[in-house]
Amino acid sequence: MASRPITMDEHILLMKTMNENHDGFFKRNEQIIRILTIEGSVGLRIGDILKIRLADFFYTDKGYRLKIVEEKTGKERNVPVPNELYAYLTEYAITKGKGRNDKIFTIGKRAINRYIHKVAIDYLEMTDVSSHSWRKMYAQNIFEKSGKDLLATQEALMHSSIACTRRYLSYRSEKLEKILQSNSAIVELGD
Repeated sequence: MASRPITMDEHILLMKTMNENHDGFFKRNEQIIRILTIEGSVGLRIGDILKIRLADFFYTDKGYRLKIVEEKTGKERNVPVPNELYAYLTEYAITKGKGRNDKIFTIGKRAINRYIHKVAIDYLEMTDVSSHSWRKMYAQNIFEKSGKDLLATQEALMHSSIACTRRYLSYRSEKLEKILQSNSAIVELGD
């Protein structure tokens, strides 16, 4: 299934819904809520989030960073992590009895996507929502906050090409859009 970026309003609705028990349909799953919060906040892929350990965080003069090796590309990344997100993850890991070298999360990608499907598609009747929708929401937010800077968005997502980032955003430049809209040439159709 192709996923789409969720809007901030959809994100809030999904998190609120996931934070409640819906007897007979699904139960609150704090682990998945935290995973999706990370994905929407720093744009990591689910596979990379599932490998995170407390030992992967380090502090610099610019704040906390997370050192990962991307599952998809094999590239090493040092991802900026807001202080609030670091505290949110650390608190969760400690309450779950995780040591510095333990993976913080103990769930698989398929279980996460089954849960999202149950909540978003079956319960809330949304369409085209998967775990990847949170990464796409992150991309859309970076794109908008950067003044529609494709290069900044590409860098934030660690995409290998600008074409990949454009597809991710379903992006067509405003300049091209204006040209296409103002094209007054009409092709006459033959009988």
